[in-house]
Amino acid sequence: MFDTLKDWCWELERTKGNMKYKAVSVNEGYKVCERLPAYFVVPTPLPEENVQRFQGHGIPIWCWSCHNGSALLKMSALPKEQDDGILQIQKSFLDGVYKTIHRPPYEIVKTEDLSSNFLSLQEIQTAYSKFKQLFLIDNSTEFWDTDIKWFSLLESSSWLDIIRRCLKKAIEITECMEAQNMNVLLLEENASDLCCLISSLVQLMMDPHCRTRIGFQSLIQKEWVMGGHCFLDRCNHLRQNDKEEVPVFLLFLDCVWQLVHQHPPAFEFTETYLTVLSDSLYIPIFSTFFFNSPHQKDTNMGREGQDTQSKPLNLLTVWDWSVQFEPKAQTLLKNPLYVEKPKLDKGQRKGMRFKVRCPHV
Repeated sequence: MFDTLKDWCWELERTKGNMKYKAVSVNEGYKVCERLPAYFVVPTPLPEENVQRFQGHGIPIWCWSCHNGSALLKMSALPKEQDDGILQIQKSFLDGVYKTIHRPPYEIVKTEDLSSNFLSLQEIQTAYSKFKQLFLIDNSTEFWDTDIKWFSLLESSSWLDIIRRCLKKAIEITECMEAQNMNVLLLEENASDLCCLISSLVQLMMDPHCRTRIGFQSLIQKEWVMGGHCFLDRCNHLRQNDKEEVPVFLLFLDCVWQLVHQHPPAFEFTETYLTVLSDSLYIPIFSTFFFNSPHQKDTNMGREGQDTQSKPLNLLTVWDWSVQFEPKAQTLLKNPLYVEKPKLDKGQRKGMRFKVRCPHV
């Protein structure tokens, strides 16, 4: 899913973003950047040679379009350079990119720098380590000692506060897009961690399709798997790099749990579905959550580099639930309370976003 140009064109058509944005194949064969997918979407006026210039950095990549024409985009930062000449070239390049996305029909663009004005990955890892420790009890004495002050320990871990900040940021962006008709550009060093998280939450809040099972699967494939989230490093599957381990995707699932808990009829999937996904994240038999990028996945599973001596991996996709569960057990993944939103005309879609309460102890 989203590994062909046709998939991206279909998503553009579905969100009515095909008038302002175009799917490009400039990275086919990963000849421009191994971090980016083979196909992705950029603003229509953006020349394809710009994508090649800094190996995919500094390019506004389309994530999703709202019914009113506003859009959510993400962009990775340009490499840090010390040479004044190269810095000047980078500045001129970015000025040209910003002019492209600020002229009609992209007039109003709000920039959200997630690298400097939001959470740090270290904060997430530290909070999660404290949060996880609450469930690692060695004996009954420690259990009862912890039980007395469990809520204060939960609050001091800051995990719920991080979830609150993520949901709050997503709400702010949805209001910019829906109420103020603003395009929002998410910035991050590699646009593969917090960009994936916030972009996904915004789409969940604003797009009923993403709250269906197939839509949620499509969202994860588009924003996380094809978006280049480093599952191999962030989950530390090979146990070789503890410094890179950060549970960003688990944080996303916990944020989604809050939304499902607050609005059960709005989601076709259940809390059990989210639990199964979080378990599958650390089972290294699924290709979905095992690699750092689409290029790494294709290389190791035989789609690229066929002349290599190593035998290609034969891993399963997590979305084939029949591998893990019999039909009766799969019913636990589907929410019987789900109420499907009717398909509305463009003029009727305003206000489809639901209200969200941020968690607290």
